[in-house]
Amino acid sequence: MATRAESEVRVTILFGILQQLMTTRQNKLFANLSISSSQFGLLMHFTHNPKRTWLVSELANVMEMNQPGITKIVTQLVDKDLLLATPDRGDRRKKHLQITEKGLKTCSNTMNSFEPDIQNIYSSFANNELSELEQHLETLMAWLDNHRDDIKGL
Repeated sequence: MATRAESEVRVTILFGILQQLMTTRQNKLFANLSISSSQFGLLMHFTHNPKRTWLVSELANVMEMNQPGITKIVTQLVDKDLLLATPDRGDRRKKHLQITEKGLKTCSNTMNSFEPDIQNIYSSFANNELSELEQHLETLMAWLDNHRDDIKGL
């Protein structure tokens, strides 16, 4: 039986392998779409609360990306009419960003196009196993989200 430390290392290695495999799979799925995976990732962030507006600086913070990278993706999404950019009344350099109906529909259509692959990926899991996996991943995601700057050993 593995020690806790050995299990922690193994789980970390497995997540690294899973990340690589899922990224490769994701790139193949996006190859034939009119939206890139980075554009989709940013756009999906807006779907949690479609009425909310965001500034580039806020998006850079929550997405953990630099502002030039976020600005480039935002510009692409605005050009495709998937995001609406409204100038700030007090500071014209700032733009309030909001998802458009076309953006919401694009997210929905993209997720629907992935549904067969998603079902295929999780087909070997029993319902209770999938629910348990979901709960564990939610716990891990919440911890990572709440401890973004709490990195030990560096």
